[in-house]
Amino acid sequence: MFMMRILGTLLCFFPILSVLQELQRPRWMLGLLAANAFLWPGIAFLRARHAPAPLITELQNLVMDAGAGGVWIASMAINPLPSVVIATILLSDRLSAGGFTLMRKAGLTMLIMFLLFWLALGLPVNLHVSERTLYATLPLIAIYILALSVLTNSMAAKLRLKSQELGRIAMMDPLLDIANRRLLEQRIQQELEKQRLTPRYASLMFIDIDNFKEVNDRFGHKVGDALLETVSRILHSTTRKTDTPARLGGDEFVILMPDTSSEQAHAVAMQIMNAVSAMSITPGKAFQCTLSIGIASVLPGMLIVSDWLKAADDALYQAKRRGKNQIYSH
Repeated sequence: MFMMRILGTLLCFFPILSVLQELQRPRWMLGLLAANAFLWPGIAFLRARHAPAPLITELQNLVMDAGAGGVWIASMAINPLPSVVIATILLSDRLSAGGFTLMRKAGLTMLIMFLLFWLALGLPVNLHVSERTLYATLPLIAIYILALSVLTNSMAAKLRLKSQELGRIAMMDPLLDIANRRLLEQRIQQELEKQRLTPRYASLMFIDIDNFKEVNDRFGHKVGDALLETVSRILHSTTRKTDTPARLGGDEFVILMPDTSSEQAHAVAMQIMNAVSAMSITPGKAFQCTLSIGIASVLPGMLIVSDWLKAADDALYQAKRRGKNQIYSH
C-alpha cells in the first residue's frame, strides 16, 4: 500500500497541478497539493505501522485518500479528464482492497468532500481539457494501471501459494510431520481405484504403540508427545516416497504401501519394530517401547476405504491378542 500510494499521489500531482495553475488557484492550495502528494504517503504509512490494528487504520487511510480525491476534483472545477481518471482509480482501488463495502464508504466520502469544497469555491465548472493537462494525465492512466496489474498478479501468486500451504496443512497431523486421516483415506481410495483397473500387490499396515497410556500417566504428556514424534520419524525413515505413513488418531498409525506384498510389508514392519525398540525417550530406559502391528493385503472384494482399514485393524487386534509386541499378517 505504501509504494502504491506514493506512486498514485505522485502521478496525480501533475495533472492536478496543471489544472490548478490554469485556474490560477492560490499558493496555499498548491502547497496543500504538494503535501498530499509528498507528505501524506509517509504519514499514512506511520499511522498504519504504529496502530494497534494496522489493517483497520489502513482502510481508514484509503477512505481518506478518496476524500482528498473529492477535494481535488472540486478544486479542478470538475475538469473532465483528470477528474474521471482520478475518481475511477480511487474507487477501483478501494474495490480491490476492501470490496464493495470499502468502495461505498470511499465513494460517499469522496462525494461529501467534493460537495463541501465545490460549494466553498462557488460551484466552478471547467470542461476544457488543455493539451498540457492531457499529457500530464497520460502517465497516471498508463503507469498506475500497469503497476496495479503487477501488484494484483503478485498478490494472486502469493494467495495461490498460501492456499497450497493451507491445503497441505489441512492434510497433515497438527502435532507430527505426517499425513492425517483425511489424506490417508484419499490415498487409500486412489489405490483401490487403481486396483480395480490393474490388480497388483498392496499392503496396509496398522500400528499401535503398546501401553501408550502408561507413558502419559507415568511421565506426562510431553514425553508422550515426544514418543509420538519419534515413532513418526521412524516411519518416515523406514518407508519409501511412494508409501503414505499417517496418524490415524491417538497412538495409532497406518502406512499405505502400494506395490508391496505381505512379505515385503512384514520385513518393513520388522525394521520399524527394531528401530522403536532401540530408542529411549525416558531416563534410564524406564519404559521400553514396543509396537503391535497388523498387516492386510488388498483383496478384490475391498471396494471402499473402510473395508481395507477394517482388515488391517482386525490384523492389529490379532497381534494385540497374542500378547502385543507382535506382527500379524492376513
